[in-house]
Amino acid sequence: MKKQFKNQHRMLESFGYEFLVVCPNCNSKSKVISLGDHSPYGTGIIRRFLCLHCGMTKEFVPKNNCFNQSIISYGSKWNDGFINIGGTFDWYFGYPLYLQIPCCGQTLWAYNLEHLEHLKNYVQAELRENHPYYLSVESRLPLWIKSAKNRDVVLKAISKLEQKANQN
Repeated sequence: MKKQFKNQHRMLESFGYEFLVVCPNCNSKSKVISLGDHSPYGTGIIRRFLCLHCGMTKEFVPKNNCFNQSIISYGSKWNDGFINIGGTFDWYFGYPLYLQIPCCGQTLWAYNLEHLEHLKNYVQAELRENHPYYLSVESRLPLWIKSAKNRDVVLKAISKLEQKANQN
């Protein structure tokens, strides 16, 4: 029986409760977490960087615009002072994601283990439900990840990221 993937209509923001990042001080696996609601749209919520290896910590409280809303940028480039969603870095500090690896001439990345598992379930499925929600993770994945011809290569890269995440 073929593996199936049923659309969960999860947006990228639903994985933003934790980011595994590279510590800028010691290059070890570290975390960025939210001290409260993990939604990037919430205001006045402290985001904290923690390195369990060297002990470095840092806090970020997003700036608000004139309507008391968080200033959010979507894209692959980092903009200082904004909440930046969608690149190979955490949303708040801009630290590089720990879970990223070259794959098919691109970079495969995930925010945390749950995000990586979601990608794995999607990629390994031979049957995928049509018509995902237009803002869902599935609908926004690049074609090289969705392609059946790249399935084995992408799954191998995901396996390497799982091993990397479980070290230390």
